[in-house]
Amino acid sequence: MPRKNRIEKAGFYHIVNRGVASESIYHDDEDFTKFLEITQEASDEYYFTIYSFCLMSNHYHLLLETSSSNLSSVMQKINSRYSVFYNNKYKRVGPLWQGRFKAWYVYDKSYLKTLVKYIECNPIKAGITHKIGEYKWAMSSKNVEFSMFNFELLENINFNQELDENEQKKIDEFYCAKLEIKEDLVIKKELKKLDFYFHDLQKEVAISHAIKDGHKGTDIAEYLGVTKAAVSKTYINYKQKIKLFERLRDKGLFWSYSKDVNYEEFGEKLLVEYVLKYADFDDIKLSFRLFGKRELQSVWEEKLKSDRSFVKINLMLARVFFDMDVEADYFKEMKNARFEKLKLLAS
Repeated sequence: MPRKNRIEKAGFYHIVNRGVASESIYHDDEDFTKFLEITQEASDEYYFTIYSFCLMSNHYHLLLETSSSNLSSVMQKINSRYSVFYNNKYKRVGPLWQGRFKAWYVYDKSYLKTLVKYIECNPIKAGITHKIGEYKWAMSSKNVEFSMFNFELLENINFNQELDENEQKKIDEFYCAKLEIKEDLVIKKELKKLDFYFHDLQKEVAISHAIKDGHKGTDIAEYLGVTKAAVSKTYINYKQKIKLFERLRDKGLFWSYSKDVNYEEFGEKLLVEYVLKYADFDDIKLSFRLFGKRELQSVWEEKLKSDRSFVKINLMLARVFFDMDVEADYFKEMKNARFEKLKLLAS
């Protein structure tokens, strides 16, 4: 599946990246310093400014401002050059980073000071230090000096206290916001009312769409009169259904359909039918967990049970999954519902 395009506009971004499998990416002062030197070289080439940073043992945070639409180029240079340095130094091979970096565009500058405080609080949250400014590899320590640094925001923030409840709420709001570009401006996407999703969509689809659009699980749970855990479970289960569908589609299991067909277009019942007919044993087991025995048995009885082309599969499904004590002859002698229907139409 193609990756979702990032917003690439000049402006402020909060960047986070982690080591593969959450392994350490810095082991000594040389590693921390080298990362900042590489970042400075990228700044000299691409003209960006750092307003806050925090380099933890297995991940980093950067709050930077780009002067043009070049964020991907900036981060590609930083991450790839540091990977080369790290792999050469520690005689290792393979990717250093867990995946592509995460980036949040700061669509409203009123979030900047709170973001700086959030980033600089990381060592406190990790139990490394007790006060902002004590951690050596955060910008507030002023341990190193580079021309890419701008201390303007840092010098106008009260670091005597950690993030309070209102500041944490503001951070949560920032990370949950869905953005769109209108008239060349990046703005927060206005949320539709929950009634819009649950009016005519299946519940799990409605929950998925609402969460993707930025609604919180707590708000959805309150609207539906269920627990937040129930909403989360439904959402996770639905994502796993989509993942199963996409994996089977990319393997070519749905050969008579477009390669771009999505799960909602394809439909749950058709996916279950194809899984029962053509998927391997592990995927059939997974589908029982995701869709439930009742749904699979309903599709099986309607689409497969009387089809003599699938006698062996039907025997396996009956014995292993539906607890039926039958032999192959049970299916061979069964009337083919589709054939009988065609016979009636022809007469």
